[in-house]
Amino acid sequence: MADKQYRITSSMTHGWKVTADVRGHKMVIDQPSATDEGANPLETFLFSLAGCLSAIAKMAARDEGITLRGIEIDVTGVLNPAGLAGKPSEDPVGFKSIDATARIDADLSDEEKAAFFGRVCHRCPIHDNLLRPTVVTHSA
Repeated sequence: MADKQYRITSSMTHGWKVTADVRGHKMVIDQPSATDEGANPLETFLFSLAGCLSAIAKMAARDEGITLRGIEIDVTGVLNPAGLAGKPSEDPVGFKSIDATARIDADLSDEEKAAFFGRVCHRCPIHDNLLRPTVVTHSA
């Protein structure tokens, strides 16, 4: 298959609000201590993982002939804010750990649900980006 490229352009003009138009959808990232018009970047990052896992679960269920009535995913990230605040820390600046827990509404045993969710995680691009280094470049 040919590579597919995804691109967004964001804008921050005043305050802490960052906006983007993504395929006609207005997205907002903000800080709770500012105008609180959207989730903060870290919450958005965790939501992206949950959203991707949910979509992949629907695809995988279709591919495997599983009737998936619904899925809820809790994602918890643990972060030491020292690095984010510019203070010295032995911890990474990003999340130290991320835990994703799924509640799957399907006619599967607990063991089958766990195996299914494992396959879902294996197919999820965002999950994969968290497990393996991705080359990220930056310029100004």
